[in-house]
Amino acid sequence: MNKKIDKFDYILMTIIVGLYAILSFINLGSFKNPNTFLNLKRNEKILIQFDDEIYIDEMIFFSGNNCNNYQLELSNKDVIDITSKSFTWQEVYIDDTISHIVLVPQEEMAIGELAFYDSEMNKINIKLITNGLKPITTLTDEQDTIPSEINLMNSTYFDEVYFARTAYEYANGLMAYEWVHPPLGKLIQAIPLKVFNHMAPFYYRLMGNIAGILMVLVMYLFAKKLFNKRNLAVVASLLMAFDTFHFAQTRMGTIDSFLVLFILLSFYFMYNYIIGEKENRNLFLSGLFFGCSITTKWIGFYAGLGLAVIFLTHVIKNKKVTLKLFFKSVCFFVIIPFIIYVGSYYIYPNVAWFNDFSIKEVFQQGVRIYEYHSSVDDSHPFSSPFYTWPISYKPVWYYGNTNEAGLHASITGVGNIVIWWFGIASYLYLFIKLFKKKDKIAYILLCAITLIFIPFAFISRGMFLYHYFSILPFIMLANVYTLDDIAKKFKSNFVIYFYLALVILFFIVYYPAVSGIYMPQKYFDFIKLFKSWTF
Repeated sequence: MNKKIDKFDYILMTIIVGLYAILSFINLGSFKNPNTFLNLKRNEKILIQFDDEIYIDEMIFFSGNNCNNYQLELSNKDVIDITSKSFTWQEVYIDDTISHIVLVPQEEMAIGELAFYDSEMNKINIKLITNGLKPITTLTDEQDTIPSEINLMNSTYFDEVYFARTAYEYANGLMAYEWVHPPLGKLIQAIPLKVFNHMAPFYYRLMGNIAGILMVLVMYLFAKKLFNKRNLAVVASLLMAFDTFHFAQTRMGTIDSFLVLFILLSFYFMYNYIIGEKENRNLFLSGLFFGCSITTKWIGFYAGLGLAVIFLTHVIKNKKVTLKLFFKSVCFFVIIPFIIYVGSYYIYPNVAWFNDFSIKEVFQQGVRIYEYHSSVDDSHPFSSPFYTWPISYKPVWYYGNTNEAGLHASITGVGNIVIWWFGIASYLYLFIKLFKKKDKIAYILLCAITLIFIPFAFISRGMFLYHYFSILPFIMLANVYTLDDIAKKFKSNFVIYFYLALVILFFIVYYPAVSGIYMPQKYFDFIKLFKSWTF
């Protein structure tokens, strides 16, 4: 079968990617949230006055990008301390009869909307909000955005409080809060926020979800090139589509989706280069996406190790070492990534500690990033050592909520063990293929998996299962390769389809644990394979 993509491939890709896209957009997030914010300085008090003394059960408010501590001073002299989270609806229980409240910021803060309710959830009329000089309407001008239930559909969760917030700041030209990774991922995340001018969950999760959809497509293209079999390309794309970790991670408003997509593309185009397809274009694109990966997260440098070994092995083996190729490789893998990296800071220069944009400032920022990551406390309850990642021993619990009916919702970054555990055997099988048959595909996959994975062994800071995400596509391709050899041995593709059925079954069973839909807690307890799994 020809490695080139034909009409039937396009039909299959459209079906697979289209069906996954539909599933991924279900309950991705709401389209509306407060879009106007009151920015307050430290101790800049505002008075909230009611019609009369009235019993107030709770306050619901939506915080903006500046999420800090503040106090509610009640008219009866009681004080309530509040810690807010960025772009999150929160409830504050007051349970008192009062005539007014004074809100006192302990630091600079932003509030988008607020409302007060009695014990029967009837909204209480606010007579006046003022800073002492003029009435304030910003906090009550979007009451239709107040949700009936606070959940992931209308509020940030996990690291969205950093990345979604920073994307908002990028879109609005504000000082960036998150600076410990280069800007590119957040710049991409900010595109819908800029285009639609609305800070709602759907928009700050949109680009990451699109990246997750594109990964399914690239897996099909990569597998078709590697294995020259349409059925294996279908299986590879379905492994990505039905991996529970991929599903949970890419629907969240963080930047890992972009990192993994760029790494996958850089290896895809490198493979196209070494098989002799449009060499200049593919070498350029490999370097381009390598540059994009390191400008998203520095884990891209680990991928660069694999790319470098594959490239050097190829040119030395084929006696292609020339001065012209040397200059092209330096241009594509050093100069262009450097331009992308520095240019991302030029696009968005409002980064902490930047005085005036310059290459020197970018370098110093890199030093700060390194110092930060080398000194991060590793006491997080969901951190895990790198050697436990292949079995998904300790997933990261991203989100949990219990509704009034007592049902529980959860999002946990747990791997599809049918893929992950078989991936260990497939990885070992690659060594057999390499040393017995000097297999090129096995060599490429081993370089990708090993050289991205090994550097994590030398990192002393706390790490998380999502760091394994960058290795996962190559584990999936290794699985497909192994399955194909098993099928050849038994002269039947039944084993492939049976394996794929197990993958899909696992996804269906664990779908509630990665999608945030409500289920009885007993269900989540039942599907735990390890005590370390939290749902």
